[in-house]
Amino acid sequence: MNSASQPIESNGWVGIWFARLVFPVALFGSVGLSIAVFNGGGPVVLAAPLGLGFGYFVIIMAERLAPFVPDWNRSHGDITTDLAWGGTGFATGALFGTLTTAIGAFIGSYLSAWWGASLWPVGWSLAAQLALAVVLVEFFHYWIHRFEHEWDWLWRFHATHHSAPRLYWLNALRFHFVDTALLNLGFTAPLVALGAPPEIFTLWIVLSSVHGICQHANMQVRCGALNWVFSMAELHRWHHSRLVRESNTNYGQNVILWDIVFGTRFLPKDREPPAEIGIAGLPAFPMDYWGQLTSPFRWRRIREESEAMGAGPTLLSERRTS
Repeated sequence: MNSASQPIESNGWVGIWFARLVFPVALFGSVGLSIAVFNGGGPVVLAAPLGLGFGYFVIIMAERLAPFVPDWNRSHGDITTDLAWGGTGFATGALFGTLTTAIGAFIGSYLSAWWGASLWPVGWSLAAQLALAVVLVEFFHYWIHRFEHEWDWLWRFHATHHSAPRLYWLNALRFHFVDTALLNLGFTAPLVALGAPPEIFTLWIVLSSVHGICQHANMQVRCGALNWVFSMAELHRWHHSRLVRESNTNYGQNVILWDIVFGTRFLPKDREPPAEIGIAGLPAFPMDYWGQLTSPFRWRRIREESEAMGAGPTLLSERRTS
């Protein structure tokens, strides 16, 4: 196999320090900029664009300067598909935002009546409130994500994300709209129910968006001890393995806490994550946007066509027990 399609190690002091610093600089820099806008009394509408702009710029440049797999830096005919899913994700969030907010408000009214006051610690610093929001939201996202791998009818939607032929920053947008709707429900409803202020919603979006592109980025990264806190690329690359026993791990979207608690954290020390990723056993899975949009409703046909192409059946029992 061509060396350009294999993972490469960061070499030299510059490469080592780049791999160690690029993630914390991108994540903490973007969140810090947004917090500075809120604390400094600046225009609130600038908080998210400044944070997101900084994080995206750092990661996109990092992929060019120090790729993890050089071959992942060329188009695999996937850019249009990923951009289309990005637009779909934005539209889904906008359309379902009112519904998920209403659900959260309904739950929150009962919680407030039971507690007698807002449950959210508004007196904490924004950084502390954000940390609390991440831990709480991640609990719901962990189980949504895990069920998407273990329940066949949910896997049909989540398979779109795992169909990516390579990992690069734009993969963070490749989610079926049903997948996105579930994640939005797990984010908005709990925070609204607990009475989190608008600033926390903004900061969570900045953190989750920048972490998401870091998580999928094709860049040299070594997080060290931070791999016990964040669900970063070194962990997430295993989640995109073609082997079910490896991909049914590391479900955390932003932090790895709940994977540690429930025993699904996976980070081998003796080898690098695979450069060949995707969905094993489904060679007939469509790679275009419209084909993926309708794929959950054509699942039986996709599996039959895959088996006709010589692929073995993808067994639900294997997905559940691996």
